[in-house]
Amino acid sequence: MSSPKIYKELDLTSSSCAGPIGELSSVVDELREGEAVKVILGDDATKKDITLWSKKRGLKIVQESQEGSKYVLLISK
Repeated sequence: MSSPKIYKELDLTSSSCAGPIGELSSVVDELREGEAVKVILGDDATKKDITLWSKKRGLKIVQESQEGSKYVLLISK
């Protein structure tokens, strides 16, 4: 299985609370099969929120990593 094509990259390191989910939601709605959105987050709490939200929406966390103090998620449909 090949990696999905990155449709868009969202740097949400300065966002918190519902902000990241709102921004991500509109981008996810635009995704096509085989595409993913790369999300960069600034804290563990937001990463947990995005992970739970993704699972509730039936999305897949294709890749998860940490780069310094930032968390990077690759999310696809």
